[in-house]
Amino acid sequence: MKRALPALVASWIALPTGAFAVESPKAAAHPLLELARERERTRDKTPRGAPGVAELREAEHQLQQARVPRDADCAGSVGATRFAALHIQLGQLRSGEGDFAGAAVAFRSAQACRPHDAGILAALADVLFDARDYAGARAAIDESLAIDARDISANRLAGNLDYVEQRWADAITRFRYIAASDPDRVQAGYGQLMYWLAQRRAGVARPEFVVRTPGEGWPQPLMLYMRGEYTEAELIVPINDGDSDSNAQPNTSTDERLCEALFYVGEEYWARGQPEVARDYFAALVNIRVLFFVEHGIALAEIARLR
Repeated sequence: MKRALPALVASWIALPTGAFAVESPKAAAHPLLELARERERTRDKTPRGAPGVAELREAEHQLQQARVPRDADCAGSVGATRFAALHIQLGQLRSGEGDFAGAAVAFRSAQACRPHDAGILAALADVLFDARDYAGARAAIDESLAIDARDISANRLAGNLDYVEQRWADAITRFRYIAASDPDRVQAGYGQLMYWLAQRRAGVARPEFVVRTPGEGWPQPLMLYMRGEYTEAELIVPINDGDSDSNAQPNTSTDERLCEALFYVGEEYWARGQPEVARDYFAALVNIRVLFFVEHGIALAEIARLR
């Protein structure tokens, strides 16, 4: 799922040697790994430029020209709101370049200008999560929720932290709220998936979804898979449909759908007591390099735990 920016305006991991060997029984037994292997071989690997570099330099220049006061003096300054916006812009651009530490510095400066802005605190928590500073992310998101306890994006971030820290009861509570309360039914579907997985990892014998009308399109096939109404092999058809001309759903290309499917199916394998299979799925996900999806960040945390 693409991260939703708060209301404010990476790395390559080598797959285990032989994980996708053509003759491997394991690959044949795991259709999504086979698909990932095939797309890895055929994907265009032409180096891409960094289109955000010019915008990043411009944002840094704007900050210099604005004569922004020191963080300690910003909140009481006449232009505090404008200065915060400049810091936010810089933080978002640095995050887009994968500079999470630099983004955190910018968001902390924005917070200094607007100390009680829940959205800035949530943005800070988001980049700290990506930097795998979970203690810092927890402190920031708790402060954000203290200002606005019902914010969906902040609760989703808190739920992700609960999940990677294996605080299953808290994760279940968070994702149940998101699944039931997110006004966007498609986005609520991702809350449903995490709600299901948190229950599975907590050892709940019969996980459930929140009862509500589902959204249309992706990720509904993943929900059907969780309920046993789709097999893993059957997921390949809707995944490949992501690149079809008829797909108008944003952020659901074939690679993006495959990224998500590898995560949720991999987590299901872990819940079944097969963490070594889950690790292969997470490694394949990371190699797709859909860096701006929350599944990418959680997968990195899971790989670190499995090591």
